[in-house]
Amino acid sequence: MFRSNLLFVAIIVTGFTLLPFSVLAEIPADNTRNIKSLDNDENIEVIEVYAQKRKQKINDVAVAVSVIDGEAIDRQQLKDTTQLSALVPNLKITNNAGEGTPPAFNIRGVGMIDYNTSTISPIAVYSDGIVSGSANNLSVNLFDLEHVEVLRGPQGTLFGRNTTGGAILLRSKQPEQEFGGYINASVAEYDTLSLESAVNVPLSDNTAMRFAISHQDYDFSTNNQMLGQPNGGLKQTNLRLIVKSEFDNLMITSKLHSESWSGRPKPIASLGINQVDSDGLCTPSQAGSSLCEDNFGNQVGGNDFWAVNADTADREHDTDSWGASVKFEWQFNNDILLTSISGYRSLERFHSWDSDGPGNLVEGFMGTNNTIFSQELSVAVDLGNSHWVSGVFYVNEDIQQNNGFDLFRDFRPVPGFESVAAQYFYDNQLKNNSFALYSQVDHKLNDVFTLTAGIRYTDETTKYHANADKDTVAFGLEVDKWNEKGQVEDDEFSGKLSLNQKLSDYSSVYYSYSRGYKSGGYNAGYSTSKAQAIASEYAPEKLDAYEVGAYLQFMQQDMRIHLAAFYYDYHEQQVFVNQTQGIAVDHVLKNAGDSTIYGFESELVFVPSHDWELRLNVGYLPEANMGEFNQNGIVVEDNRLPFASEWNLSGAIVRDMSVMGRDLTAQLNFDYQSDFYFDQEENSYTEQTSFVVINGHVSYELDSAFTVTVWGKNLTNTEYSELRFNSIAALGAVTELKAAARQLGIEASYKF
Repeated sequence: MFRSNLLFVAIIVTGFTLLPFSVLAEIPADNTRNIKSLDNDENIEVIEVYAQKRKQKINDVAVAVSVIDGEAIDRQQLKDTTQLSALVPNLKITNNAGEGTPPAFNIRGVGMIDYNTSTISPIAVYSDGIVSGSANNLSVNLFDLEHVEVLRGPQGTLFGRNTTGGAILLRSKQPEQEFGGYINASVAEYDTLSLESAVNVPLSDNTAMRFAISHQDYDFSTNNQMLGQPNGGLKQTNLRLIVKSEFDNLMITSKLHSESWSGRPKPIASLGINQVDSDGLCTPSQAGSSLCEDNFGNQVGGNDFWAVNADTADREHDTDSWGASVKFEWQFNNDILLTSISGYRSLERFHSWDSDGPGNLVEGFMGTNNTIFSQELSVAVDLGNSHWVSGVFYVNEDIQQNNGFDLFRDFRPVPGFESVAAQYFYDNQLKNNSFALYSQVDHKLNDVFTLTAGIRYTDETTKYHANADKDTVAFGLEVDKWNEKGQVEDDEFSGKLSLNQKLSDYSSVYYSYSRGYKSGGYNAGYSTSKAQAIASEYAPEKLDAYEVGAYLQFMQQDMRIHLAAFYYDYHEQQVFVNQTQGIAVDHVLKNAGDSTIYGFESELVFVPSHDWELRLNVGYLPEANMGEFNQNGIVVEDNRLPFASEWNLSGAIVRDMSVMGRDLTAQLNFDYQSDFYFDQEENSYTEQTSFVVINGHVSYELDSAFTVTVWGKNLTNTEYSELRFNSIAALGAVTELKAAARQLGIEASYKF
């Protein structure tokens, strides 16, 4: 294994060492005038990013960053952050416990599949500079955005808190000094109605505001066969108001946002694995078909993939959240910029769930009251050949849980079996405090090389109070079945060191080392014993990342390509474990041993002519295993990490043409994922086999203001899952959440 790792690194390093020479070989050594003229070509698309908290050309940063502009998000009908993975290599996101619950984000194999409302993901979402906090806030609706940046790899300095996997930066469209706006309205299958609108209003010579709204009303594509039971669906209304004032040396940006979601969760499919009229087991491909049933004789009710059989009439979802932020940018002089950004967010959510299909066997609810306050102060100094930024960061997050777990309720009235039934009520409280100091300098060594060095010190504390009551037939309600308090404290240094080698004004190669750090804490999940609740503390994890990458612009071919190869040395890896104990499944978060991850990714954009554009993203993870762990009966094997496909490819073909004197744009895009597992067990029943999803749209401009778009998602009706959970010991079944079926829709857009 060690030799193969070294061989992989040697091949990648050799390739990137030769890369600059191969690029420069295309340009004659004495033709420097032509180089300059090419670099100044007005037709070259200059991509600018905020990956280092300031506006830079993408080839000036030593970070693997994918940029998705607002138009691409609108064209592909991306509703929220959980749908970004179809556009970024080595990024996988899923609603692994149903839409509206904490989603699972995964970048380069680093992620967290824990759906508990106390979870802190190793991937952070920053909305206009404000950190998301716990995984409760990771699902953000995408509307009226300037662009999205996905930073792959640990962000140890500038975005250091809990970003061992990476960070996703959302940048809203900003107010401008010109009145205007748009209205987008669409209808689609599954009773889908959506409305998005924004208006930009100048208020004075130096102040403008922008108000945006997004409303979605839709059903899920699952087909519930159980009589009188709904298919599930949500209504989501999101509002955003931004006011920006620009004075001589001061800019003030204020933001208010509000979210209101309500509806019923997506029904699960309980896929029985026992052969009907036989003692044998169904194969994984047969599970859930008419050939199979669970331990209680229940079946899905058909062979249609999207058919389910679930009692969800009493299940519901409700989310109410709001937030505010204010950003001050004071240009002290030409060389010094002082920035203050303050943010507050409040979220209340109730989500009830079902894991057993038609019975009342494994059910529960998640209730959370989540508040987070963050404050960041920074100073940026331009020193000619150097740019230095230093800052202080503070975040305080309170999480109050009101959760419930109801086991085998149907057995309560059955003599002799009533003892297996139990209901747990959890009243958990967590307080997370994080304080950090950071500093990073970019120093231009000469016209070719720029050195970046950064360091961050983080001090974090998690205080927890875990309290549970238990209700059984024999003993009734047992108050304070456990009542545990504790505190987890960590402090750690992280940071980065990189070298950027400039090949031209639009091409570069970088070499980078980063140290990522994610704090320890307390996993306030669905414990079923006092011992499990006591053992739910976990320690911090660390990740040393070595990376080489390139941003290359081939102007003669009108093509650009972004490349990155990485090698991760993972220490004390935090792993969420589904561990079967008897008929119950325990959900624990533990620090596994050290592990290794390495891989490669590329993003290609090729414009062969003015009316064609081709895009191809490739992600490759040949090695993404977790460390081994064996403690108190909890075993983690040296298996592949969950949600870590070896290969993932995505791309698009875009065609622009003129029809009857008006612009028509057609786009077809695809997303391919190779096999992966939904948990650490590598159980064949919880494996997602490889699949490809194809989406497309056709837009036609009726005039300069009015556009009509016909769009389709999952055009080939590909069958795949958002989640497969091992419930075999308890139910003789696999709990599954179906991904979305084919959907066709039409949208009308008006700009003013």
